[in-house]
Amino acid sequence: MNDLRADTASIATFAATAATMGAEMQAAGLAAAAAGPLLLGPVFGVIGGDFVAAFATAHAAHLASIEKLAGVLGAISTTALANAADYDSTDMATTAALAADAVGLGA
Repeated sequence: MNDLRADTASIATFAATAATMGAEMQAAGLAAAAAGPLLLGPVFGVIGGDFVAAFATAHAAHLASIEKLAGVLGAISTTALANAADYDSTDMATTAALAADAVGLGA
């Protein structure tokens, strides 16, 4: 059987990093939304209407992808934190159970 070693502090650090990345993606999404196709209408006028419509479709897909990635990063963070807590609690419970079983065995 192979040993499993989990550095829960590192897992928690990873979770914090993923949460930060998720927040940064949300901020990027807000910035991208502010630079939307509505700004192009006056620039391209009636002649560029088809381009602006195509850009609006691409822009909406881009924003949806950013939102989805931010959600994935948030879920990764939540899951990593939960796993670190589970590893810690399982380790403490096992240690306590072994200590209780060892009472009275003598060295």
